[in-house]
Amino acid sequence: MMYSYKNIKSVELEISTFCNAACPQCPRNIQGGKTISNLPMINWTLEQLQSIFKIEFVKQLEMVYFCGTYGDPMTNNYIVEMCQWFKTINPKIKLGIHTNGGAGRTDTYKQLATCVDFIAFGIDGLEDTNHLYRKNVIWSQVLKNAQDFIEQGGHAVWDFIVFRHNQHQVDQAKQFSQDFGFKEFNVKKTGRFFNKAHQLVDKVDVLATDGSFEYIIEPPTDKNYLNNAYDHLSQVDFKDYVRETKITCYWRKNHMIYIGADGHVFPCGFLHDRLYGQEAESTVDHKKILDWMDDIGGADLSNAFSTDLADIIEGKWFKKIQSSWHDDRLERCGLLCGDRINLLSPQNSTIKYKKDLISKDPK
Repeated sequence: MMYSYKNIKSVELEISTFCNAACPQCPRNIQGGKTISNLPMINWTLEQLQSIFKIEFVKQLEMVYFCGTYGDPMTNNYIVEMCQWFKTINPKIKLGIHTNGGAGRTDTYKQLATCVDFIAFGIDGLEDTNHLYRKNVIWSQVLKNAQDFIEQGGHAVWDFIVFRHNQHQVDQAKQFSQDFGFKEFNVKKTGRFFNKAHQLVDKVDVLATDGSFEYIIEPPTDKNYLNNAYDHLSQVDFKDYVRETKITCYWRKNHMIYIGADGHVFPCGFLHDRLYGQEAESTVDHKKILDWMDDIGGADLSNAFSTDLADIIEGKWFKKIQSSWHDDRLERCGLLCGDRINLLSPQNSTIKYKKDLISKDPK
């Protein structure tokens, strides 16, 4: 089944590469320290969004999820206008946002309560632990923004990534979220504790902006919160696995695409994070993606600012990616959508949650 522009139902959209946080396992910075040097700093305008999203395309969509790979959508001052525009064109569309909760003005959260279907707040612990992963995020600001959203009738979701340092707080945080007015509490099982060779690691050093060591973060020790894909990952030779595994792309299967703030279009955002930064540039996937862009005639043909979205989805770029699932596949695709490891499968992430929201009204 090839990609079809008319069959796309859901878009994950990055409208900014700016962020107030420095999460240690985020590709926009070096282990919680300095922002990567070659990251393009971009904030979309409403006009740029409208130049990419044709009216008829918006009408066919069931969901737009503002999230992204490198930035927090709440750092974009046009977020309300963008959401209002989508709803004006397609009143039935579901709109969601993922944020660390510390970015953006409180009046923005109040306005969003009237035009989005949910905001997922990435809050990984309570006041004494959230900042260990959501580095630089101010707890009181998160609560204020969430409160303003909730009090105006907004459907708030609490996304909790479990680590060793916060695993003892899951039940307490869930109760706190319910008392506060959150409608959902979603436990996320991290899938990021492995090195460049896809070997599991038991800790990650968190660095300051000058590169000095600050502290460590570790995966949970409670088996209830471990990503079950780690067991599979530890039992295979990863290079052989990638060559042999069957790739079933979750995003293609569910008619979803991803558009980065730089304009590049992929089936999912997990390929976008192979573009920028020393960590990404040291991977075989980075070189492959750049080579593929050259093969199709240049990076402009994968970029929605320079090429019509329909031509990207039905043209050489998506065909190149899709053909790789049968031969010369990316390690990223094997890790995420291979038939055994499936590191970021729906049971381990918010993917299923976002998909479920398409078929129900959370309000």
